[in-house]
Amino acid sequence: MAGPIEIGVTSLQLALDCPLCFWLAERVGPPPSIFAGITAQMDSVIKGYMKQFVGSSDLPEWFPARGTLLDTKQTLRATDPATGITVVGKLDALVKTEDGRYYVVDYKTGRPPEEIPDYYQTQLDGYAYLLERNGFRPVAGGVLLYFTPQHGDLKDGLFPFKITAVQAQVASSRVLSVLARAKEILEMKTPPPRAEDCELCIWREQVEGALSE
Repeated sequence: MAGPIEIGVTSLQLALDCPLCFWLAERVGPPPSIFAGITAQMDSVIKGYMKQFVGSSDLPEWFPARGTLLDTKQTLRATDPATGITVVGKLDALVKTEDGRYYVVDYKTGRPPEEIPDYYQTQLDGYAYLLERNGFRPVAGGVLLYFTPQHGDLKDGLFPFKITAVQAQVASSRVLSVLARAKEILEMKTPPPRAEDCELCIWREQVEGALSE
């Protein structure tokens, strides 16, 4: 792959999950998502509400971290010297505690999992990597903050949500091996083999088979 390589934090795990999907996504572009609209709208509403608390430590009781909410409008970038890959990302929320530690908060829509999925763990590790290389040290942890639709009285035209915080440990060092793998994949001149259990690749092959009949 010619030229500088930039990878978004949300794309890191794909390099581990399926080399072919990652290769295609970085060279051609990611496949469209049918859920992008409602997810983006929810994200916008939550961030819009939390904007009033930026610079304040008087946060809502349901917010999962105590401290001062920092401004996260800026996109962070950091280049790994070993691979030359630049990681980019924009945080949903960042809190600085009274003792100078930082906590990443990432908003999610849906049912909270019992264990943090690899995709989100790598995403949080990626945010920690970006923060530490931009002078935000130490990053003490991360939180996935889930907004889950609930059954309730809709007579007022409002939809109730339950808010659940899922705490996570973060380690920026785990990102380094992901970047090494990403570079290896992207330097391939021909598409790499797919992961055996990749549902998207399996579906793609079924479609190609049906079209060739």
